[in-house]
Amino acid sequence: MLFNTFVFLVFFLAVYAVFLAFGLLAGKHKWALRGQNLWLLFASYFFYGWWEWFFLTLIFTSTFIDYFAAIGIEKSKTLISRRLFLAFSVIANLGLLFTMKYFDFFTSSFISSYNGLVAIWGGSTLSASSIFVLQNFVLPVGISFYTFQTMSYTIDVYRGQIKAERDFFDFALFVNYFPQLVAGPIERAVDLLPQLKKPKFPTLEGVQLAAWDILLGYFMKVYVADNLAIFIDQVFLAGKGVYLSNPEIITTVDGSQVFVACLALLMQVYCDFAGYSFIALGTSRLLGVTLTVNFETPEFSRNPIEFWNRWHVTLNRWFRDYIYISLGGSRFGKIKQLRNLFVIFVVSGFWHGANWTFVTWGTLQGIYTVIYLAFFAPKKAKEGESTEPAKITPLRFLTGTTSRMFIYFLVAMSGVAFRSYDGSMMLLYYQKLIYFWDWNVSPANGVKDAWPLFQEVFKITLPLFILDAFTYFKNDRYWIYKYHYWIQAAVFIFVGFLILTKGIFGKEVIYFAF
Repeated sequence: MLFNTFVFLVFFLAVYAVFLAFGLLAGKHKWALRGQNLWLLFASYFFYGWWEWFFLTLIFTSTFIDYFAAIGIEKSKTLISRRLFLAFSVIANLGLLFTMKYFDFFTSSFISSYNGLVAIWGGSTLSASSIFVLQNFVLPVGISFYTFQTMSYTIDVYRGQIKAERDFFDFALFVNYFPQLVAGPIERAVDLLPQLKKPKFPTLEGVQLAAWDILLGYFMKVYVADNLAIFIDQVFLAGKGVYLSNPEIITTVDGSQVFVACLALLMQVYCDFAGYSFIALGTSRLLGVTLTVNFETPEFSRNPIEFWNRWHVTLNRWFRDYIYISLGGSRFGKIKQLRNLFVIFVVSGFWHGANWTFVTWGTLQGIYTVIYLAFFAPKKAKEGESTEPAKITPLRFLTGTTSRMFIYFLVAMSGVAFRSYDGSMMLLYYQKLIYFWDWNVSPANGVKDAWPLFQEVFKITLPLFILDAFTYFKNDRYWIYKYHYWIQAAVFIFVGFLILTKGIFGKEVIYFAF
């Protein structure tokens, strides 16, 4: 079930009516609180099962494993038994994730490497039918998100940062809470579980904030992202099936068109994912539960560190807390810190998908970050030195604008690796980016020339750049409520008008594939 469909509206209104009825009594009666949580749990299972009921077995499995593993960790008297319970949780969760998401990738890579050796040394080649593969198996929606969320819970219990949850149904709701189940944010148990265990009812302020979250989310998703997709798909094709059936199409695309498509792709992915996250945030606020803000206007970032502190915040926090720190973080010198950061970005690329293109994308982010920290990052202020922000001068404004454009350009160009279907397409498009461009190529496949393509992209994204500029420079996501009611109404009406007249409803979220 997608947030951007009519069926979700009907679903949410039905769920919300019963939720509020329980909420009116939950503060005084324990049975009402229990009913409220069981109702949300049932709704969450129904919400996820709407895609494929079989996939509920995977969530059930993760829930049972981590529920009992955490209790086992807490009850254990020895370090060895604690580690065994933790290992059971981690191996089981990663085993499910590996089987569903990465098995075919490693199998195909093995077949390709083996056949390459056979071609040199002789022997019988292997085909996909020679060994067991899971071809054509649909990837369960959101498996990477809820797997990381449940794993973080058992790791936190092992570290003593949270007590094991004894109420199975409350824990199941933490794992399956429908607003953030399929596309994040990846919540920590210490933040979400206490909220779920309390009586829940929306406040007037929460409803007000939720209105802006949901409106902005739909604007980003159905207006910006899904309208940009029309033009990006002309360059990168609408699906892998189109590419595989007509691989020669990509040879007619010019480097100028790839360049503009990459600029648009960064905004499409941002608006697609962040928009869905904001809808989740607003929906959850209506239920009286506050989720983590997953995106903070990353397109205005001045360096790679700032960008990744603002992009997919909860995933980056997960990598920091459970991999980067475990590797040693910054405790063992600059060289090892840079190594650890680079490893994190490579792993992040692999998290995004079972394809060498994603590994390449993650590697590029690691290279950007390492180079910045090694050569360009400002030194920390010494004790006693002033840490007040410098005054804005014309020179600082110019350098800040230039650095923001440069970071946007770097991340956008890595989008070739992110969006390509295989290594051949990725290498060809990078070659096209480097070679001479023809801005008026008019290829036979009907792709717009680069300049008209850029105009379409600019027209779609300009309103969001303006809204996000207010958020970024005022450092306030809800700046709209600081202005006069007439200004608030004008912005709400304008954004709502674009959603209703130009929005494209029903398209899936890009990150469902991850």
